[in-house]
Amino acid sequence: MYYISFTHACTLIALSYIALKLKNRLFMERYETLSASLLTGLACIIIMLQPFPTDGLVTDLRFAPIVMAGLRFGPIVSLLSTLLPSFYIIQIGEVHGFVRIAQELILPAIVSSLFHRKENESGYAMIPFIDGIKVCVMLAAIRFIIQTYMKLDFSLLAIASHLITLVLSILAVLVLIVMYNDDNRSWILQRRFELQANQDGLTGLPNLRSFMSIAQNTIRQRPLSIMMIDIDNFKHYNDTYGHLQGDLLLCEVGQLLRTTIHESDYAARYGGEEFIIMSHTVDTDRLKQYALQLCDTIARHHSQVRSDSAVITISIGISVAFGYQDELLRVISEADEALYVSKREGKNRFTIYSDDIPFTANNA
Repeated sequence: MYYISFTHACTLIALSYIALKLKNRLFMERYETLSASLLTGLACIIIMLQPFPTDGLVTDLRFAPIVMAGLRFGPIVSLLSTLLPSFYIIQIGEVHGFVRIAQELILPAIVSSLFHRKENESGYAMIPFIDGIKVCVMLAAIRFIIQTYMKLDFSLLAIASHLITLVLSILAVLVLIVMYNDDNRSWILQRRFELQANQDGLTGLPNLRSFMSIAQNTIRQRPLSIMMIDIDNFKHYNDTYGHLQGDLLLCEVGQLLRTTIHESDYAARYGGEEFIIMSHTVDTDRLKQYALQLCDTIARHHSQVRSDSAVITISIGISVAFGYQDELLRVISEADEALYVSKREGKNRFTIYSDDIPFTANNA
């Protein structure tokens, strides 16, 4: 009769595989609480639809999806997952239905949630096998106490039935954890490759490829400004102190820009000693203050922390795109022209592009 539990386990694994393949879909990410609860509840119902012997095993594996929901998502999703199968049990009039709901659905949701780890929600943490084993043992112990108390049955056959059920439960949950952790490793590896493809290897900032993709989507939706930034006299600094110090300087400037720009803005390395910023600030007066802050931050930082006599400053060129039909490449080209004016007029300053004569501000 125990081959039926093997069928349940195979069904459970197949359902888990399907759920893992669906979890990265757009609607799954946007409505994770709802979709995870719905899929978990459906998995419980499908398992309940399988044949189950009236003697031998004390329970089927309907609780296993609930356990995984509790370990992965915590109490909210695990408890919501019990609603659909609970309604199904009531509808079909299962014997001792409310007891089954409490024992096989609600109790696993609560117990598994006790072992939920906050870091699991980020998707970057693995579920420990020991947590799955502990949950199964606790549920088996509670089930044994309740059923033996109600039936007053302490026979060897009853104890063996509980032990076999416990072993099958542990094996099923461990297989589900293995599948989830393996899929999670693949997901983490994929995100790491994506990050490397979109990240500048030296400064840690996004690279130009990543910047262009985000800026292209943004310019279609709202006005924005582009800042082209160049480290002044970088070639001389590189020749004087060496390429290693030059690389360190690029990293320092990149990190300063990252921490100084507005939270909603986006900075990237353009290439060489140049950086580029996409900003949602388009008001001219605010842009002046913004650019002045960037120039002052770089100059002040390096004058305070550097022991050599080198003066580190930046020049900035700014272009604003007010219309939704503006082309990103043209806006970047205008910012680059404004940057050239800043370099020509003495460096350590910013220039705002205009159709006539660019506005230039001295920061010296």
